[in-house]
This record gives sequence, structure tokens and C-alpha cells, in this order.
Amino acid sequence: MSTPPIAAPVDPNAPSQAGLSEPQRIIDTFIAPSKTFEDLKRNASWWVPFVLSAVFSLLFGVIAVQKVDLVRFTRQQIEQSKLAQRQMEQLSPEQKEQAIQGRAAFTKVVFFISPAFALVGALIIGAILMAVFNFGFAAEVPYKRALAIVIYSFLPRILYTVLLGVSLLVAADPDTIDIAGNPMPTNPGFFMDPQGNKFLYSLASNLDISALWVVALLGLGFSAVSQNRKLTAGTGMATMFVIYGIIILIGAAIKAAF
Repeated sequence: MSTPPIAAPVDPNAPSQAGLSEPQRIIDTFIAPSKTFEDLKRNASWWVPFVLSAVFSLLFGVIAVQKVDLVRFTRQQIEQSKLAQRQMEQLSPEQKEQAIQGRAAFTKVVFFISPAFALVGALIIGAILMAVFNFGFAAEVPYKRALAIVIYSFLPRILYTVLLGVSLLVAADPDTIDIAGNPMPTNPGFFMDPQGNKFLYSLASNLDISALWVVALLGLGFSAVSQNRKLTAGTGMATMFVIYGIIILIGAAIKAAF
């Protein structure tokens, strides 16, 4: 009789199987997101996708500042806000002009510090969603991992930023592109009258392809890293769509009122 092969002993100090590289995780976020989120259980690093998003955000800021008349842009924003109009009505013509110039200068600064706002937003969103999934589904997701999920999930917004930047570069009149409102035909609201029913317009505008993509990735991400196997991908995404639906309903009501 032949002697059965003896299994080699497992070395507990041997290095674990190598995970995905940062470029692989970024690419997989677009084509195979489950792989990226599963890899976050090994390494919850998030600075590379954040830096990548920040670079594209700053590039867009450079384009916008060069191509858009920020004073005209500020006037348009005031015209679209009942609250801003009421504030301007209380000012003298000289004060009104100074206020417009000041807002335009502040808008220029915002374009260049937007990555800082994005990071603060990600920190807050990560904490809120960690609480939702940990307390609601016993997901046991640590904060660093939750933050990484949020930052990776927002990577598709880079495509939106690139398309909008290209639109500004090739447009005959960049000032006709409402960069602060609904500049891209990626949602039903783009084809509606913004001065019509503001509640319905806001709802339709938030049904944007890039936004829904991000929401789906967030749900998928938390389900992938959850320690509770009962939190499936379908449950995670459904939860995120419910949360997003509540947020856009509240936002639409506020915009309709002001």
C-alpha cells in the first residue's frame, strides 16, 4: 500500500495572502466593487482615493474659475433663491453690489478648498452610516472601515466632475451651464423647468445616475464588510436607498419653501 501524503504544517507566522493594490481597488470600485470592499477588511486605508478625488476637484475648480463669470453666476444663484432675494431687497444698490462681489470672491475660494469640505462631509457621513448599520443590523463595522467605504463609494463622482469640466471647456458660452444646480442630462430634472414646481424639480434632479451609483455602492460596501452575514447586499442597498429617499424628500421640501 502506498503511504498517503502528509500535509505540510501551517506556519502561523507566514504572511497572509496579498490583497489588492491601491490602483486595483480604485479600478474595481467601478467594475467589481465587491472586491474592493472585501479588501477593506484587510486594509481600511482611504487616503489614495481621497487624494485622487481631491486632484480632480481642484482641476475642475481651476477650469470653473477661468471659464465661468462668477459675478454673473452669483446673480443667477440669488435670482433662484427667494430667501436671497429678500435679503438683497433690504440693501441699498451700493450694498447689493458689494454683497454680490463678496459672494463671488467667496465662491472662487470655495472651488479651491472643496476637498477640505469633502473630507469633513465624509467624516460625518461615515459616522452616521456606521451608527445606522451597527445599531440597526449589528454590522460591527469600525469607524475607519466605514470612512473608507464612504470615500471609495464617492469615486464615481470623478466621472461626473470630468464630464462637467469638459463641458465647460467646449461650451460656446460656459455661463449657460448651471454648475451649482443641474448642469448635466443625467437625471429627469435636467429636462424640467427649474422655475416650475420646485418640489418635483428637486426630487427629479436628485434621481441622478451618479448619485444613485454612490448610494448603491455605500449599501454594498457596508454589507461586504459587515460581520453579520444577515446583512446582505440587497438589504444594505435597500437601506441606503430608503435613507437617500428621506434626505431628498426633506431637501425638496426645504427648496420649495425657500
